[in-house]
Amino acid sequence: MKTFARLIRRYVLATAGIILVVVALLLGMTIYAGVRYNGASDSVQKVGALAEALHPTADGLQRDAAHTPAEWMHGYAWAMVLDEDGNVIWQQDLPEALNHRYTASDIAVFSRWYLADYPVQCWAADYGLFVAAEPVGSQWKYNITAPQARMEAMVGGLLPVAVLLLAVVLGCCLWFSWRGARHLQAVADGLDTLAQGGAVQLPTTGFAGELAEKLNETGEQLRRRNEIIARRDTARTDWIAGVSHDIRTPLALILGWGEQLQQDEVLPAAARQKAAGICTQSEKIRSLIGDLNLTSKLQYGAQPLRRKAVTVGPFLRRCAAEFYESPAAGDSTLELELTQAAEHTVVQADEALLLRAIENLLHNTVGHNAVPVHVTIRADAADGMLTIQVTDDGQGYPPAVLAVLQAGETGENPPHILGLHVVEQILAAHGGTAAFAQALPHGAAAALTLPL
Repeated sequence: MKTFARLIRRYVLATAGIILVVVALLLGMTIYAGVRYNGASDSVQKVGALAEALHPTADGLQRDAAHTPAEWMHGYAWAMVLDEDGNVIWQQDLPEALNHRYTASDIAVFSRWYLADYPVQCWAADYGLFVAAEPVGSQWKYNITAPQARMEAMVGGLLPVAVLLLAVVLGCCLWFSWRGARHLQAVADGLDTLAQGGAVQLPTTGFAGELAEKLNETGEQLRRRNEIIARRDTARTDWIAGVSHDIRTPLALILGWGEQLQQDEVLPAAARQKAAGICTQSEKIRSLIGDLNLTSKLQYGAQPLRRKAVTVGPFLRRCAAEFYESPAAGDSTLELELTQAAEHTVVQADEALLLRAIENLLHNTVGHNAVPVHVTIRADAADGMLTIQVTDDGQGYPPAVLAVLQAGETGENPPHILGLHVVEQILAAHGGTAAFAQALPHGAAAALTLPL
């Protein structure tokens, strides 16, 4: 419902914002128009100035000599003065058709509206009624009259009407957003189901119908693809398990017979040496089969983690002892360096899997070097992490192998790194990491990091 609430809030806030913006724009336009086009008051003031510029003399009304007649009449078409009987006693540019006597009713009409389409302004002076006309079409004059009670009712009802309109607008937005959010919520639920690997079948009605239909199609395609992947993975796992099971029995026989031949003193030394080689290679095949089974189980989550408290010091000494006792160690030497913090550190881990990871690293150091090497295991615990480093002074990782380990670049002919890949998987299953690099000045280095 968070999506629904967020959508409703967004719609309501957007609507309120739009209303406020519109009201502000209307108010601003009204104020601007009032300031920009406030010609009525200016016109009345100018007519008053024109009227006050006339003075009665013995020769009649005379204009103030401060400005020329053209300057006084700037913006006006004509002007005239009427006496109490409506006779024209003074005029300036008055059309001939308008130069006549005006009745009281004529004066009452044109003082409010127009005189022969001329918008006029009037000013009462001591010498008579001063009338000035602006050009035809220059002014718009319209008077509105209404009963006092009606105007008071309108002013009093402005606020309730505005509140009602705002409530209606917000209600409409709420209703439309609720309808839209209901369809979008169904789509969001469908996306969550797809993300969890489930199948969806959403209704394709409403404004989100097209999106729901696309999700239905996507869900069906994902279901088919998952079925294909599941069948392929099952076939792969079954094939690996079957081959491993079928190889174990003849491999055990080969290894047993090889050991018998290696220990048979009747045979020549060369034959016993060949038997020893058969045993060594058989051990490698058995180790590869174990790695193949283990990596398959780790990849598909079929290998359970039997975590328990493992003390680092005794565990690493056990790893070193078992490595020395194995035929694979040969003439290679091993050195174990433990800090005081690592000696008594306890980790929650699957001891068998962790032992397998260390064994793979140790066997990799001696198996990929033609001459005996010196292997060093260093362990330290700090900042809630246990770090185990396995280094040797051999020839190091081949560039192709290091590229795959560090960047995952396999290329056309990827190198064989099954044993090291198993190390990465075991550490990842424990929430740790495995990093591989070249040791200085030469050799290989692997760093295993486990959270405490």
